[in-house]
Amino acid sequence: MAVKNNRRILVTKRILKESLLSLMSEKPISKISIKEICDLSEMSRSTFYLHYQDQFELLKDIENEVLDKSFEALEDLGGAFNTIESIESFLNYVKSNKETFGVLLCQSDTVDFQNAIIEKIAKHVKDSIQEFNHMESDKYLFVFLMNGSINVLRTWISKDFDMSIPELASLIYHCCHSITTTASKT
Repeated sequence: MAVKNNRRILVTKRILKESLLSLMSEKPISKISIKEICDLSEMSRSTFYLHYQDQFELLKDIENEVLDKSFEALEDLGGAFNTIESIESFLNYVKSNKETFGVLLCQSDTVDFQNAIIEKIAKHVKDSIQEFNHMESDKYLFVFLMNGSINVLRTWISKDFDMSIPELASLIYHCCHSITTTASKT
């Protein structure tokens, strides 16, 4: 019986998450009501409140889930984020979850998520590229590289993935590698 209830809870949460993301693709979260989420998901308000306090807690749950899943592929690669293959793996995940990333990376309401993903990527890069740990200017270089890479992702998503994953991964890798190589020489 517990498995059936757990599965039911997971399905309910998934539907609520999909409903919120759908609504967020049309308007900011601050303009979305619990009633709208419930109407779209065809669930009662009591069901919603059984799982979440408000739409912001639901969004936070979505963000946490995406952050966790975003880096599972990297762990399969040994945790390195300094190879074209690891960037391709991440880009594949982004593309296969385009609606979610379209909302989470491309809207001003989700700045916390954007900062969290930048921080998590930066940690993986620092762990993978030891030269960064010895550079005086690394904090500024990270800001530049991470924000630049996130903006490349935003553009790629908004242009409906107009560049192939291998091409984009290679572009990101070579740009970042060139900048870090040049910075480490100065």
